[in-house]
Amino acid sequence: MSKISWFPSWLPHPHSWMMAVRLAIPAYFGANVIFAFEFWRYSLVGVLLTVTGNNALIFFFAVSAVALLLAFMWFLILTKLYTFLLKLLWSNPPQWLSLPKFRILIVRDFGILVLSVLPIIAIFAIYILLFTSFKQSFADLKTPRLTYDIFLLRFWWLWFISAAYLYQLSIRKIIGNDK
Repeated sequence: MSKISWFPSWLPHPHSWMMAVRLAIPAYFGANVIFAFEFWRYSLVGVLLTVTGNNALIFFFAVSAVALLLAFMWFLILTKLYTFLLKLLWSNPPQWLSLPKFRILIVRDFGILVLSVLPIIAIFAIYILLFTSFKQSFADLKTPRLTYDIFLLRFWWLWFISAAYLYQLSIRKIIGNDK
């Protein structure tokens, strides 16, 4: 059978969409996307403080690193729980439900989970920087009018699309290396 796909190249393959659905379970139902959002938010604040010349750079980068570490640990806990649940329900779980090897799970899937939050962070940064016209104080950034969970739930579709495209890129790299 030919390896040429009938699927348009600009649209992620259905396998990429299914992988994004599988990743949505620990990301959104497991609330792991909140930690990834906080990682990018504190990193963005750290970069903005560097540009403005304030001295709190180390604090914000340390908080963003802690948020990333918490996201990673929570992701590992959820994947172990998922694996345990699969083994509890099936002696030999279906291939499409099984998780990839541990190294691929950590590098590819966790990386895609964290990188897929970037479009939402871009919208958040535009909202904060342009629509508030820098009128929010530091205290207002801690408790914005639009809460983070509502913001993340409102743009879940953007996370989902970017995860599918990132999976498509990872699949193309694997297929490209096989030739």
